[in-house]
Amino acid sequence: MKSLFTLFSAILLFVSCTPKQAVQIADARCDSLIRVINEKDSLISAVFSDIQLIAENLEAIKARENLIVVSAETEGAKLPTNKLNEDIAAIDRLLQENRNKIAALQSSVAKLRKANLRIEGLEKMVADLRKQLDEKSEEIIRLHNDINRMSAEMTTLEAQVVEHAAQVQTLGNEKTALEERLNIVYYIVGAEKELREAQIVDKQGFIGRTLTVNRNSSLASFTQADSRLLTEVPIGHKKVTLVTTHPEGSYQLITNDDKTVIKLAINNPERFWEASKILVISFK
Repeated sequence: MKSLFTLFSAILLFVSCTPKQAVQIADARCDSLIRVINEKDSLISAVFSDIQLIAENLEAIKARENLIVVSAETEGAKLPTNKLNEDIAAIDRLLQENRNKIAALQSSVAKLRKANLRIEGLEKMVADLRKQLDEKSEEIIRLHNDINRMSAEMTTLEAQVVEHAAQVQTLGNEKTALEERLNIVYYIVGAEKELREAQIVDKQGFIGRTLTVNRNSSLASFTQADSRLLTEVPIGHKKVTLVTTHPEGSYQLITNDDKTVIKLAINNPERFWEASKILVISFK
């Protein structure tokens, strides 16, 4: 009824005007109508542009999500958390951009509705986009929590690795020290009389008395060596006797032309020291 009244008033105004005025009124109304149409076209174009951008952003979000999943599955303990956090930050920016676009869309839809212009399915499309955005936001929150959890687990694992490495180093040092102690040997070369006076050797028996090592003797006057590195012992005397017991074939007494024993050469260190870690060589 109001529209009819408006139309009737316009007709009366048109009829009451001069031809020139009527033309001017018609032109003004035409310009106004064109502006309205242009505004509606611009609004509709902006709506579909925003929809297209939102769709592109959702595809970009999906691609980055796939990249994050692949990285998390393939890297394992070497998870690049910094890179993943950068990807999530990029997704957050895309999500925020979509939120802004959807808010603009909702405003545009309201303006179209106010202008009595409804595009089939547009409101449902905007609602669906909003739902997708909310779902993506929840997924990103879960992804962010998962990465934080994995980062914390990695930090714990790294601390355990450092601790285990320290334990291994300690055990290695202890093993090295033990091996060094196990391979410590002592030797001394001296005149028989001096060795007896120093209570390093004793003479036992009545007939053909033999030299034996005094088990209570101090090792202070002995030379300490590593059985793995000791290959020879200088002697430089005649009438040499090995007081301690060492298997035949594991060593050799090297002499010169005048029967002077130059040195004792150890051919098989492991066998040579198996019976005694002490070597006592006497000479007369």
